[in-house]
Amino acid sequence: MHGNAVVWKPASTVPLLAMSLAEALVAAGLPAGVLNLVVGPGSLGTALVQSPGVDAMSFTGSSGVGRALAAQAAVRGIPMQGEMGGKNAALVLDDADLDLASEQVLFGAFRSTGQKCTATSRLILADSIADEFLERLTLRLSGWLTGDPVDPEIQMGPVINEAARRSITSGINAAVKAGAVAIAGTSAENPFAGTPGAFIAPTVLELPTGQAGSTNLAWREELFGPVLAVRRAATPEEAFGLAEESDFGLSAALFTRDLATVLEAVDALDVGILHLNSESAGSDPHVPFGGSKKSSLGPKEQGGAAKDFYTHTTTVYLRG
Repeated sequence: MHGNAVVWKPASTVPLLAMSLAEALVAAGLPAGVLNLVVGPGSLGTALVQSPGVDAMSFTGSSGVGRALAAQAAVRGIPMQGEMGGKNAALVLDDADLDLASEQVLFGAFRSTGQKCTATSRLILADSIADEFLERLTLRLSGWLTGDPVDPEIQMGPVINEAARRSITSGINAAVKAGAVAIAGTSAENPFAGTPGAFIAPTVLELPTGQAGSTNLAWREELFGPVLAVRRAATPEEAFGLAEESDFGLSAALFTRDLATVLEAVDALDVGILHLNSESAGSDPHVPFGGSKKSSLGPKEQGGAAKDFYTHTTTVYLRG
C-alpha cells in the first residue's frame, strides 16, 4: 500500500480468507504492525472511520453502507475510496459467437453463485438470436450441478447464508409476480428442500417488454445471487439503452464481432469496466478497477490508479 500501515476489517460473514492471507503475509516476513487484521460486526467499521488514527479509508460493499461511511469520512476530512454495488449487463448482439457467449454469460452469472460485484445479473439479447441463445444457455444449465462446492463435480455452491437465501428467493418471487417468466431455476417444489445449506438453483427470468420490464425488481435491484434477468432489443442502440437503465455502472460484457459496434459501445455504456466477448466478472490487478454512478466513489482501485489514493504529491520549488 505504498508504505502505509493498514487496518483491515473484512466482512463479518467471510473472515476466513482474510485470516489465511494475513497469516501467509506474516509467514513471508511482513513486519509486525504493517497489516492489522480485525474481525467483527459492521459497527466496528463505523468505529474505525471515526478513529483519529485512520487517515484514509477504502471500502468494498453495498452502496448504502458506502455512502454512509463516506459521509462520516467527509466530516473528519479524510479521503475515501468506495467500491460498491453492481447490476452488470451482458449484451449479446446478432453477430455474436453464440457458443462462446452462452458459455461466458453462464460463467459471469453463476460462477461464485452470483456473489461478485462484477457478476452478470442482466442479459440483453438481440431479437433475432434471442430464442436460439436461450436454448443454448438452458442446455448448458441442464448440466450445471449445484451442491457441495468442495466436490470437484459441482459447478455452483450455496449462497453465503440462510438470510441471503431468503432475501434472494423473495426477490425472485417478487419479479415473477410482477410479470417475469421463469426460463430456468424456479419450480413449484424447492429442489433443495431438506438439504443442509443455503442453496438456490441458477435462475433465468425473462422480463416483460416496455416499462414493466424496466421497473421489474430483477432488473433494478442487486439481488447478489444466481439470478439472471433477460430482455430483448431490436437494435444495438436499443440494447445500449437497456444496459444504461441502471443506477450502477461497474462492469458490462459485450458479445459482437463488429469493431465499429465495440467503439460505439465504449461511448454509449457508462461503466468502469467493459469486457469484449468474455464474462463481466474478473479483473487484472495491474489495471484500474472501479465503476461509475453508484458503483464507486473516489479514485479507482488497483494498478497505477491506486497510487493516486494511497499517496499524495509534494511540489518542490528550488531556487538556484
